[in-house]
Amino acid sequence: MADDAKPVPATSRLPVQSFEENAGDRIQSLGLVRETFHGMFTIFRLSALVYNDLEGTIFKPAGFSLAGFRVMFILWIAGDLKQRDIARLAGISPAGISSALNTLERNGLVERRRTSTDRRLVTVGLTTKGNDELTTAYYAQNAREQEVFGNISPDDLHQLIELMRRVIKTYPRSP
Repeated sequence: MADDAKPVPATSRLPVQSFEENAGDRIQSLGLVRETFHGMFTIFRLSALVYNDLEGTIFKPAGFSLAGFRVMFILWIAGDLKQRDIARLAGISPAGISSALNTLERNGLVERRRTSTDRRLVTVGLTTKGNDELTTAYYAQNAREQEVFGNISPDDLHQLIELMRRVIKTYPRSP
């Protein structure tokens, strides 16, 4: 093993916090910036935690994926949109949007319509069933959001949101 890194025996269960500290030590020993590693590692951990939690407790039981929820939520807020606009707002590739829409349409949650002026353009909207199911799912998600952020003061939550927005705004290749 290179430099002073200590291998962890394959049979041990290294707690995430210890792993993160060991990784930070390794990063720093290479002359790299430890704090930026910790920032990105924490973002990845939180993203995975939130994704897995919401997917397993809200979206799958409701019959759709996280991508499907994102598409439906955008339509719920913005109304009917062109497929390409949904992809841009959701941050999902055109192929990913097509796949999500195919599933949602097959389940009767959205409908696609071609515009009368340009048959190549497709407008997507929620069906009544999709609106009802999204509304129910969002009530569950909002309750979960309140649980997750319940131990953070409103001021701290506002500061966290602003810091995350600053990272998003300055992120390379930010949309």
